[in-house]
Amino acid sequence: MAGVDPYAQSKGAVNLPPSSFKHIASLRPGRLRISPDCLVSDEVVSDKLYSGFVEHLGRGIYGGIVALPTDPSPAELLQPQPQDRLGWRKDVIRVLRDDLEMPVLRWPGGNFVSNYHWQDGIGPLKDRPKRIELAWGATESNLFGTDEFIDYCRELKVEPYLCLNMGTGTYEEALAWLEYCNGTGDTYWANLRRKNTGRDEPHAVKWWGLGNEVHGPWQVGHLSATDYTTTAKRWAHGLRLVDPTIKLVSCGNQGNSEWDREVLNGLIGVVDLHSIHLYTMLGHERYSDCAGFEYEKNVFGPMAAERGIEICTSLIELAKIERSGQVLDWNQRDAQVAARDVKICYDEWNVWDEVKAPGDGSNGLEQIYDFTDMLGTVAWLHVLLRKHREVGMACIAQSVNVISPLMTSRDGLLFQATYWPLRLFARLMKGGKLLDLGYRSELYHGPTYPTWTRHIAPPPYVDVIAMLAGETSVRLSILNRHPTADWECNLVLEGFQIKTAEVHEMYEDDLLAKNTWEDKERVKPETRTVDKLDKLTVKRHSFVFVVLEGHCVK
Repeated sequence: MAGVDPYAQSKGAVNLPPSSFKHIASLRPGRLRISPDCLVSDEVVSDKLYSGFVEHLGRGIYGGIVALPTDPSPAELLQPQPQDRLGWRKDVIRVLRDDLEMPVLRWPGGNFVSNYHWQDGIGPLKDRPKRIELAWGATESNLFGTDEFIDYCRELKVEPYLCLNMGTGTYEEALAWLEYCNGTGDTYWANLRRKNTGRDEPHAVKWWGLGNEVHGPWQVGHLSATDYTTTAKRWAHGLRLVDPTIKLVSCGNQGNSEWDREVLNGLIGVVDLHSIHLYTMLGHERYSDCAGFEYEKNVFGPMAAERGIEICTSLIELAKIERSGQVLDWNQRDAQVAARDVKICYDEWNVWDEVKAPGDGSNGLEQIYDFTDMLGTVAWLHVLLRKHREVGMACIAQSVNVISPLMTSRDGLLFQATYWPLRLFARLMKGGKLLDLGYRSELYHGPTYPTWTRHIAPPPYVDVIAMLAGETSVRLSILNRHPTADWECNLVLEGFQIKTAEVHEMYEDDLLAKNTWEDKERVKPETRTVDKLDKLTVKRHSFVFVVLEGHCVK
């Protein structure tokens, strides 16, 4: 749940002399060539880029997806559950399932999982023990456990993704959890599941994570890369004996570290995906080399994730090459490894400013997102979409209340500024193929966080991405990150004829504008429909999303 140690004592930003950096004064006009023949690749964008994550942290579970036991919502907002289980928030279900169209949901953590014992959360509610929660300093009631999570996933029509406890958990405990969920035989754990659920069919959980952020000192039971790799390989062997059909996810760092290299070298051929995490803005007040520039650090920060994905992809390829033919030990060669598809699982990503939402969890990580955070979220979505061939799954952290685009009160919902671009992308940027628009923007060379991005991967001021959906629709997203300069562009259509164009624009003069319970719709897209669109003005610090409906022409 963290890209840097969220519990480290604050050191303060390194106070360098005032920077002489100045943004370029203007942006040169652009030309976007939209042609169905100019595909980036033939690979279709997966909906799994828009997956979710819920953790036992603050009001993520209790008061988020289910009723808060101490102060439940009104009956009309709750969907009652059998066996006196906590009722589900119907409004949250509607948003996650119908508006965000979430395909996968990761649970139970996050940092929480490294001290979570799944047997505490099954069976009659009255028999479930309360436990000390070591990650966030709370008490866990265990009123929401495995069977409740699976039923919730079925209601959402999403695939469940479980993360194993590799902190205080045991090998036998992990094997038992898999048998409990997926077992079909006449065995103890499979029969206990049948008894607890009243159903014969298994939970059929396909996605299993081999621990969470085990590299970090904030993690209960953290390990060295060598020890983790040895343990994960042993666990993976046993898990696949229980159910050979599952997909396993190794625990990475940010994709660009020595930890990632060693783990991938050891687990290539064993796992199906490699998990990496990053939260842009996390730690910027303590670890930045330049005070200020909060806007720039936010909107340009996701470039670090893009470079991390590229480096991690190279580490995966290098591990395959070494295993399949470059090692000196002939007995270790495995020609089949190179053909095995291993993708990145970006199962925690978001904008998280610990000044607004302290990393110790004291406010439940309830960050109120402003307009600048929204622009940072768009930058993230562009990165994930652009790298969709390398990223097999991505989970926004988190889905409700906890650094989330969706907030609940006892009797209502609040859509944060960051909700709107996520909704557009989750609904419209999938199932198609990316287009090469033939445009390159001027680059930003000023202060960034992480600091290294401006030296190694300087980001563009204007970030554009487009997708062809079937033969009848083109979706175009434009992010202008320049703080003061508008951007003019011409749309040149070749082989596509427009019938209508729907333009969603998000712009605010006030970069700190946000949605609140008192003013719920301060920040949201303005939408217009036109019959013709050959020019666009993208305002300074703004986001424009265009849906072109029509047809391809030969």
